[in-house]
Amino acid sequence: MPRMERSGEEERSSAKKAKIESATEPAASEQVTVTLDSKLLDCSVCLHTMAPPLFQCINGHMTSLGCCEAVQHDCSVCGEPAEIRCRAVENILGGMTAQCSFREHGCTAIILFTEKLSHESSCLHSPCYCPIAGCRPYARKPLRDHLIMDHPGMLHSGVMAGNLCAMRIGDRESARFVSVLDGKGAVFLLVVDRTVPLGYTLSVIHLANEPAGQDDFKCKILLYTRKGTLCLSGETQSVGCLRSPYEPAASLFVPEAMWSPDQSPVYIELK
Repeated sequence: MPRMERSGEEERSSAKKAKIESATEPAASEQVTVTLDSKLLDCSVCLHTMAPPLFQCINGHMTSLGCCEAVQHDCSVCGEPAEIRCRAVENILGGMTAQCSFREHGCTAIILFTEKLSHESSCLHSPCYCPIAGCRPYARKPLRDHLIMDHPGMLHSGVMAGNLCAMRIGDRESARFVSVLDGKGAVFLLVVDRTVPLGYTLSVIHLANEPAGQDDFKCKILLYTRKGTLCLSGETQSVGCLRSPYEPAASLFVPEAMWSPDQSPVYIELK
């Protein structure tokens, strides 16, 4: 079969067409690694990481949409209208990734920067916190298990439901298990925080299963001091696992000038 020879004109035309097609093809995206202070990407209103859509004022102060609407599109920093859509920063944020903050605890996830807070709020590797002062964060497990395993010397007292029961607290005691003897097996933790200036704080936690149960327990703490009676009454805080440093829902502050643990017992009522 005879071979068809291409004319010079045809070859030049084909080469020109190939060159045009090559020029119109999108270039492969190039990734770069940048280190910056994450606070630069915080919303000027809520101070949390911004997420698109974003708006800014003429002075460049940026705000997430939700916060922008909350302040009626007025910049919280300078008062100028914050109505300029900040699409360039939206594109940058949309392409940024970050490591989970709990990588030292075993999380290897690489997530979108704008989804970092959402991921970390439910990350299985996030540490748990102990209400006992000085105890370091630990790998996720129920608080009750942590107390049993990592604080083996803790004392345990039993009380009758609805009765005011006396407990004498040791000089160095920072917490104690308290069980309600009503057949239901509810266990509580009396926390004695000695790190507060000029005194102590007493609080009670219900050690619930994980996730925390919805049981409604009421607690009363009563102290007879040198200068009178101190009392705290209210509902207990049910905790399966503390995902942030312990902040008691309610606590009784006792000035050290009025009471010390070796002087008189703590009276507790649980029901």
